[in-house]
Amino acid sequence: MSKHAIIIIKNNENEFLQYYDNRWESFLFLNCKLITNFEDEVIDEVAKKLHILKSEISCNLKMNKIHTKYSESAKTLKEYHHYFYIVNIKELPTNMNKKTFKIDAIDYMWYSMDDLKNDQRIMKVNSDIVGFINEID
Repeated sequence: MSKHAIIIIKNNENEFLQYYDNRWESFLFLNCKLITNFEDEVIDEVAKKLHILKSEISCNLKMNKIHTKYSESAKTLKEYHHYFYIVNIKELPTNMNKKTFKIDAIDYMWYSMDDLKNDQRIMKVNSDIVGFINEID
């Protein structure tokens, strides 16, 4: 069973950071596979993807959940063990203060919870994750 972190980053407008995943053809929460030192792996992923110093990042495990979902990339049902981390960044870099921005050719966008729930594609491929985050937010 795959262990993955779902990385929850919010801005001052209470919006959630999403990135566009070409394989899933949808905006998704940042995520990463987890192997041994989960918190360090989450911080490493955020630092690498967003070009932020590790010392500026902290994370807090909110919950974990084992569930089955359809993998858009594998085109099959998979069982996942998702760990939901709230990630705090001391000060968002200036480029991240826009509604949409790009880092390393990856498109990012801030979504409110209502935006997430009203996006048909996001709800088709990721309604379970949106629902879990809505529970803990």
